[in-house]
Amino acid sequence: MKSTITSFLFFCLTILAVQLSRAQVTDSLTYYTRIVSNPTKPEDLAKAYTFFTKEKTKHANNKKSITNEIYATQFLAEIQKRLGYSSENEKLNLESLNLLEQIETKTEWTHISYLRIINELGIIYRERKDYTQALHLYQEALTSGTTLTHQAVLLNNIGHVYESTEEYETALDYYQQAYDKAVASSNDRETARSLSNMSFIQSKLNLPQAESGLLKALEIRKTNKYNYDLSSSYNHLSRFYYSIKDTLSASKYSDDFLRLALKNNNAEHLQSALRLKIETSQPQYAKRYVAVNDSISALKQMQRNNFNYYVYQYDKKEKDLQKSQLFSERLLYLLLLIALASVSIYFILKYKHKREKLQEVYHTETRISRKIHDEVANDVYHVMTQLQTGTEQNKELLDNLENIYHRTRDISKQNSSINLDLPYTELLSDLFLSYQDDQVNVITKGLQLIHWEHLKDVQKGTLYRVLQELLTNMKKHSNASIVILSFEQKGKSLIITYKDNGKGTTLIKGNGLQNTENRIHSINGTITFESEIEKGFKAIIMI
Repeated sequence: MKSTITSFLFFCLTILAVQLSRAQVTDSLTYYTRIVSNPTKPEDLAKAYTFFTKEKTKHANNKKSITNEIYATQFLAEIQKRLGYSSENEKLNLESLNLLEQIETKTEWTHISYLRIINELGIIYRERKDYTQALHLYQEALTSGTTLTHQAVLLNNIGHVYESTEEYETALDYYQQAYDKAVASSNDRETARSLSNMSFIQSKLNLPQAESGLLKALEIRKTNKYNYDLSSSYNHLSRFYYSIKDTLSASKYSDDFLRLALKNNNAEHLQSALRLKIETSQPQYAKRYVAVNDSISALKQMQRNNFNYYVYQYDKKEKDLQKSQLFSERLLYLLLLIALASVSIYFILKYKHKREKLQEVYHTETRISRKIHDEVANDVYHVMTQLQTGTEQNKELLDNLENIYHRTRDISKQNSSINLDLPYTELLSDLFLSYQDDQVNVITKGLQLIHWEHLKDVQKGTLYRVLQELLTNMKKHSNASIVILSFEQKGKSLIITYKDNGKGTTLIKGNGLQNTENRIHSINGTITFESEIEKGFKAIIMI
């Protein structure tokens, strides 16, 4: 019971930890998104840059979280924009556009993201006075089949480009199209934006409906509480009334703009509001404007300095981490190489030891064979010669000695040296022929088809001894009349099947069978035995 409760508590804690981790990431996104939009401290943008760089790296090359990568890339672009790094801003927006194209299923989010990126790129080119490129970008986006709202935004942007080049009639045409699309889409925000822009251009062209349009746009924005958008209406209205010499109204709307900037604590809007005051003949605000302008310039410079320092530190940490990882990888590869070399050396030494041991056994057998033949067998034969004439007792002794002689000769023959310089097929054929007589017929199948050159000498010598031992056991114990030896090549394996029709046996591995098994195992082969009483004997060798 206690174990179950502990497991349940661990499960709950794990779920809680995951939820807290997700909540922390969400809180961090909200926090850094906010400070990018309105940085108040010199280090804000630098910290946000570090956060969004990590986010971008975390989601890179992962199609399942490509939206997260786009989101992070967009905020990195916004940071570069605020620092005044136009080229970096452009590069990151183009990268965002490329990532967006990789998303196969388009959604409202992808359309909005696409529109935002195009808008940012258009602003970059417009500020560079590259109006042709800005127009090309907006026109291309306009043909991509976006919604009415998206078309309204793009048409507004095109109008803004023509307004910048003072082509007011063309600008008015595009603002009118934008207004129509916005009304058709029932999007109040875009309706107010396009109406305010259109009415301001109408004022430039001295058209009578300009004032009513500007006031209507302001009311839409107030009704829908588009707080930040109000600054544009206040700016347009102040300039309109100043152009018709209604300084009282111009001052009123510029005051509204100034109060809104202070309320939102937005330094850039405050700077714009103060500039508007000066441009509408209110020079008393010049000193304050200079102070705000200097403050913003100093803050931007501090932001750049902090940003460069943080980026340097971040890059340094990344490089140190990469070096550490590279060192770890190299160390791992070195350890693996050492381990592999150690294992290889172990098996090489083991194989060498096994081969030397087999060679030693072979030499020992050969030496014993020669000693038996040269000393024991010859001496026995000499005694037999001396006893060939004599008493009945001598004849009995002679029979015993002859038996000893034949056994000694067999031992010598079984352990004699093998001349592996001879063709191996002939060597085996001679071996099989030596066990064939009037009572036993040895038949071979497939012997000539085997590629014996693929076997090493130690394998040939061991196989020869095993076949010799099987045939010797047959000769001594089985009373077989037929022995069949089949040879078959299967891929890299050699399979040899021995069968005889002898009396068979109950399989108990004595010294003979155990020796053959040990010999075959020594060359990494296998041997299996099958036998029953009166059903012959069978052995299968695989090398």
